[in-house]
Amino acid sequence: MKDVVIVGGGIAGLSAGFELSKAGIDFHILESTDRCGGLIKSIQNGDYLFESGPYIFSSSSKGVMETIKDLEIEEELLEANPEARKRYVYTDGKLISLPRKLSEFLKTDILSKNGKMTILEEFFIPPMGHDESVEQFFLRKFGREVLKNIIQPFLAGVYAGDVKKLSCQAIFPLLKELESKYKSVLLGLILSGKFKSMFSKTKFYSFEKGMETLPKTLYEKVKSHVTFGTSDIQVNRAKDFFIVNFKVGGKQVNYTTNSVIFALPAYKIKDYPHLFPSRYTMELFDIEYYPMAVVSQAIDKSKINMNLDGYGFLCAQEPRRKLLGTMWTSSIFPNRAPSGKVLLSLYIGGSYHKKVAELSEEEIRSQVAKEVSEIMQISDSNVFEDLCTFVHKKAIPQYYLGHLEKVKRVEDMMDKNFGLFFTGNYLYGISINDTIETTKKVVAKVKSFLSTVRTQSTKEPEKELVNK
Repeated sequence: MKDVVIVGGGIAGLSAGFELSKAGIDFHILESTDRCGGLIKSIQNGDYLFESGPYIFSSSSKGVMETIKDLEIEEELLEANPEARKRYVYTDGKLISLPRKLSEFLKTDILSKNGKMTILEEFFIPPMGHDESVEQFFLRKFGREVLKNIIQPFLAGVYAGDVKKLSCQAIFPLLKELESKYKSVLLGLILSGKFKSMFSKTKFYSFEKGMETLPKTLYEKVKSHVTFGTSDIQVNRAKDFFIVNFKVGGKQVNYTTNSVIFALPAYKIKDYPHLFPSRYTMELFDIEYYPMAVVSQAIDKSKINMNLDGYGFLCAQEPRRKLLGTMWTSSIFPNRAPSGKVLLSLYIGGSYHKKVAELSEEEIRSQVAKEVSEIMQISDSNVFEDLCTFVHKKAIPQYYLGHLEKVKRVEDMMDKNFGLFFTGNYLYGISINDTIETTKKVVAKVKSFLSTVRTQSTKEPEKELVNK
């Protein structure tokens, strides 16, 4: 009997396996495709290197940096170009740099004078105890300009989400916490000492050979515990353990295991309703995923008449744009494109363009080329070299109102010693950092559960002896 069967070989499943292996716990990972890593995939095309999913991660997560150290791939880290620190927002027909320090904030054109003064009124606006949408929170506390020109573009870039639906408690827990504790977000930032950290220089990284270095290295550490190409995965509970049946290469395989970790997207967990105790429902995993297309295009530097001195830009929704944003990838990582070329990564889809998954790749490329040409003032949209287009039909989970209540109930279920565990980016955060941190927490719960199982198994023979 195995200690753990992990269903899913994305970054969550791989990191779960790696953490279990360090603890000497027997496990096996079942992955339905022919590779690990999920949406994290790096492609080398000549002198170009581009990604199908996330391009970058921050140093803010101790858990991720610890994992990289444990994997012994610190030397493969590639820090983002420090000279390309600016972030832009396209709003009201122009690109405006977001402030990186307080002095820049006072001078920025991202907000009008009235918009800046409105922020100061936050000191006098009473807190709201219940959860509210991101739109409701920022309109109430900071005004329409902050929402329109800063928050909405930011969330379009991160969640591709709708500020009317996203939960402020889930997306910005610190701000709600400060409001509750200090009765004012601004006062809380000042008194807690977190105001300075808002303008701190967080480092961002990838790897020399792309983001796929992380899942590939994790796989190398646990590959003897991974089965690819699994299908018809069935999980059923016996008296105090689980029976896992699946097919691989047309053959039926059966495992017995003490526990199961579902490292799947939330919508796939809904295939296993029979495993859940009666007081838990499938509504816990009723989480919407928006589609996203990632387009990699190249252009001659001579065709661009602006200084690409930043990470790229995000688009405000006024005026309405289908393009969510663009990364100036070769500015962030100069070795990702040949000399004389600019590599762009363009993102389209999300809540404002859900039909992107229904379009052909040619239609998607044409749409993003047209919009980025207008924004970056490139006279001819036909000058782009199309490198690759990825269409992810279910890319990003949405943290709607009530999300944290769902998460608490999932936590409760994991803590009740049923042997069912869940990890992924639909719980505590969507980034790679968040996913690995989440998995570390879940594996700690698994260890505790297995300790309980082993304690009970050693006591049972003693009981039998006493009964005799």
